[in-house]
Amino acid sequence: MSMLAREAAVAWREDLWRCVACGGNVHGSGEADVWACAACGRAYPIRDGVVVVREETTANNEVARSFYDGPLWPKFRFWEWFTFINMGGERRARGRVLRHLPAGEGLRLLDVAIGDGVYLDWLPASWSVVGVDVSRVQLAACRRRASQRDLTLVLGEAEDLPVRDARFDAALSIGGFNYFNDPERALREMVRAVRPGGTVVVSDEVPDLTDWLPFRKVGLPGVDRWIVSRLMHLGDDFTDLVERYRSLDVESIARRVLPDCHFERIWRGLGYVFVGRVPG
Repeated sequence: MSMLAREAAVAWREDLWRCVACGGNVHGSGEADVWACAACGRAYPIRDGVVVVREETTANNEVARSFYDGPLWPKFRFWEWFTFINMGGERRARGRVLRHLPAGEGLRLLDVAIGDGVYLDWLPASWSVVGVDVSRVQLAACRRRASQRDLTLVLGEAEDLPVRDARFDAALSIGGFNYFNDPERALREMVRAVRPGGTVVVSDEVPDLTDWLPFRKVGLPGVDRWIVSRLMHLGDDFTDLVERYRSLDVESIARRVLPDCHFERIWRGLGYVFVGRVPG
């Protein structure tokens, strides 16, 4: 990134932040240990290079945080990797989603549920990325992985993004949408954050994925639950979450917010992606 582009990125970030308590402006200086809202004074500490917006999570988001911050995720990651290997490799599989992002240099991307940032190296190095996640462990891994690029990481929730309106060229969310506390509110927040004409790309596994397992079809759902919870290491709490949201109608949510979006199944029917343009 050129010096001029770097200075522009710094200026953009400093004028980017919004207080989740009152909606006021937060001055985001990379030099400060604590940011503060100019209107209500709410503090946003910077810890280990991460902007802390939400110290605690609730409901579904807490189940996700506990899973990704705990010992089960590294064990479950093998099964995610194994699935992608059978689809030609992780880069090819995730490319089915990333190809919907706009092309160009110097774009500004909001990544909601960024996780460990496994695909950041596959994005143009000139892009400025803001990544939001509920997991401290995942954000720490992401920071290590992408230490050489223009990246700002936020500990926070998708339903209340700490960014001002129309500041990004695109928003991306892979692998978190189904189990946000409120997927529709999270999508509306992504749309709010992206400029008119910008792109929103959302992908996850299909909510009824466990219905594809064999034992449910022969009346033995408990065996499938054991496979998912114990053998695949998803754990009881997250398995409960998956089962509760088996009937989630993602396409209807997408079309309520982005009526003209494109929706398709990917990953041999195991996942979906929808892509929409922000109106205006």
